Amino acid sequence: MFKKIAIFCAILAIFSPKAQAVDWVRLNLTNTDKYIYLDHDSIYKNNNNIFYVVRYSNKIAEERIAYVKYNVANNKIGIMKIKDFDPEQYATPTTWAEAYAFMSKVNDNSFFKNINNYVKDDKMVKQLVTTREIRTKNATTNNADLINKYFYKHPAMKEYVIKVQKDIRENWVLPVTNHGGVAKVLFKIDRDGNLVSCEIKESSGNSTNDERALKAVKNTEPFDKFPSSVDKDLKDVSIIMSFDYYVLDVNKK
Repeated sequence: MFKKIAIFCAILAIFSPKAQAVDWVRLNLTNTDKYIYLDHDSIYKNNNNIFYVVRYSNKIAEERIAYVKYNVANNKIGIMKIKDFDPEQYATPTTWAEAYAFMSKVNDNSFFKNINNYVKDDKMVKQLVTTREIRTKNATTNNADLINKYFYKHPAMKEYVIKVQKDIRENWVLPVTNHGGVAKVLFKIDRDGNLVSCEIKESSGNSTNDERALKAVKNTEPFDKFPSSVDKDLKDVSIIMSFDYYVLDVNKK
């Protein structure tokens, strides 16, 4: 299908430079050997048209993104833009105004049919949003006691811990697997920002997921030093961080 997409690439859409949140969700698609992610926050509906962004790997393992337009009324799809994926520059488009693409009928055997069936189902989309909000909340509460402890005794450590997790999250490379799960990593940082230890506290049930979670922490070292206002008696801090790799099954039922 992506070979056919090249036919549609001559006409590009104009997108707003402003960014929304980005939420890449791995799609479990049985009718393709490609690894495909959907930016769940990119789904936008305008009358009979639905717009969304998918990310995939080409033959030489370079990741690309495709901006998709799907017309529900006539079951046609068009690719408005394809470009190399750069995680540092990618931003969810906030407007698809005046977007145009050459539209073609969706093949019954195309994995795009499965994706289209999902994005047009408001109930399914809302259900995923709710599910992911719950999972995010559960992951956040893992360190609630930790953050509160440092907030009272070492106030400056609250923002420190939050920043550490943010930096690690930016270094987390999503696994290339259809097996979802939550990996919990326990790691310790000393006051100079050195990683003292790092281990899987709770396995996701998949070695690839666990390895990517560990690498995210290790690749972020060295961390910032503790704030100068933190008492010298605080030698290190231990953090448990959850890496929730969510896989969405959008196959035909």
